[in-house]
Amino acid sequence: MKYQDVIPEQAQSTILCTVNFRKDVDTEVVLEAFKGFCERLHPTMNSMKIRFPYDNFKFAMGIGAEAWQRLFPNTKRPKELERFNEINGQTKKAVSTEGDLFFHIRAEKMDVCYEMMLIIHKLLKDVIESVDETHGFRFRDGRAIFGFVDGTENPDIEEVQDVVYIDDENDPYIGGTYVLAQKYIFDLDLWDSLTVEKQELVVGRTKENDLELADDVKPSNAHTEISKAHDKMGEEIKIMRANIAFAEASKNLFGSYFLGYSKDFSTTLQMLQHMFEGKEKDTHDSILDYFNPITGNLFFVPSYEQLDMIANDEIK
Repeated sequence: MKYQDVIPEQAQSTILCTVNFRKDVDTEVVLEAFKGFCERLHPTMNSMKIRFPYDNFKFAMGIGAEAWQRLFPNTKRPKELERFNEINGQTKKAVSTEGDLFFHIRAEKMDVCYEMMLIIHKLLKDVIESVDETHGFRFRDGRAIFGFVDGTENPDIEEVQDVVYIDDENDPYIGGTYVLAQKYIFDLDLWDSLTVEKQELVVGRTKENDLELADDVKPSNAHTEISKAHDKMGEEIKIMRANIAFAEASKNLFGSYFLGYSKDFSTTLQMLQHMFEGKEKDTHDSILDYFNPITGNLFFVPSYEQLDMIANDEIK
């Protein structure tokens, strides 16, 4: 099984791009262009890694529910692929926004990411229009935009594939995965008005050396506590997550692009529901007092075998 590169290893540079298929272009034309793109994708990945062997180039592409319905109306969609539904909490809302295709590109150098975006543009420019393009960066020593180490609770390398990729042999989309993509704007001034000790209570970990706070100190609405998901037996379920920093400091614009990869979107959804709707006595994740989501999309990321099926007209 050839998986797309969805496991978000840290990279110095990232481009996150969401596009729509143009409504004014005939669906058959869009489909032919997309099939051609899928046919070239795997060889393009191989070529990029040969050309830039020291830049840790990684790429993944996801397909949205509305795009799937338009291109493959007679084919059963991946079972959890649907347009992301808004989550209305008491204080914040997880918004739902448009998106037919999602590209997650990362490398050690931004020009390598740009090279991949240029290829996408050349192959699909006649049938797509931009929704959002965000250029991210590795912040300090692997920290999120709010200054705390990111990814501590991600699954270990030994278990990550079992968490991320669909492994049900009865699922026709085995080897694929779901990704939730959310772009958040961060209130840096408000965050900086807090003492480090108060920031740590919001996050649930120490800022300098990334140690989890003791249970009798950590609030129940701390980010690392309330955002957890559990199965019916009460055991914690993990996903693979990444928070990519982006900023335009001259505009006082700071943000974090959240990606949640999982073989079961229901796990990611449970986390979001806890964050935005609260849990038990808490109304919401306290970190949302400093973050405002401005996008929200769900995509299915096929395996390369499934992309080959699309290219060969075997998914109709």
